Amino acid sequence: MKVRKRSTGTEEEFLPVKIVAAAIKAGASVELADEVAKAVQEQFKGRDVVDSSEIREFVLNYLKEREPFAYENWLRFDSRVKGISS
Repeated sequence: MKVRKRSTGTEEEFLPVKIVAAAIKAGASVELADEVAKAVQEQFKGRDVVDSSEIREFVLNYLKEREPFAYENWLRFDSRVKGISS
């Protein structure tokens, strides 16, 4: 599966480790980070290309249900560093 980047429109190979790392930085446990990365793979399996915004929305919804603290931290990071509002 390829991921179409929001900022450039380029495509790159989907790397679950990127989701794991971001979720851990947001405050999720390693177990939850692995779980959300696997859930993303399952959600979008069979698709050749997925927009990064679709993955972001899925991950945020997943974290919001399971770890609100990590969800809030992810949103703060996106707002401050990436200029993305929710």
